[in-house]
Amino acid sequence: MAVAAAVLLSGGDSEPDTPVTDTIASSSTVTTTVAAGPDCSMPTGDQNSGPGVIAAFEHAYYVQRSGAAAHALVSPNAPASAPFTVEANLDAGIATVPAGTTYCLDIDPMRTGTYTLILTENGPNGPGTQYRQRITTDQVDGRYVIAAIEQA
Repeated sequence: MAVAAAVLLSGGDSEPDTPVTDTIASSSTVTTTVAAGPDCSMPTGDQNSGPGVIAAFEHAYYVQRSGAAAHALVSPNAPASAPFTVEANLDAGIATVPAGTTYCLDIDPMRTGTYTLILTENGPNGPGTQYRQRITTDQVDGRYVIAAIEQA
């Protein structure tokens, strides 16, 4: 996550995650197995849901490399003391990530408005760092925004 990578987090987890599968039953009683896990497509995200705004924040940070774009997704109700609430902190964090870094997102709901995020950076020179975060989202004027980012 943008600032999370540079400002909020102080290390990654080097243990590989175990793939998880969910079994989903369709209306015709046919069972399909869907692999759950990281999305490495670097989606643009949106502000229509909690996972959507998380994806949009990461896209602004890693692809657009724009503190302003990431900051536009932060709740006006977020604590002013949080590093991700200051555009300059976001820009400083982005500057520490090599251009061309890709990422994978694994977003899982914990409870309404709170998600765990495992973000795996892949730098241009090889495997990167994995960050585990707890992200809280909120709705403001009908749009989802980032309200809190904590190390998980």
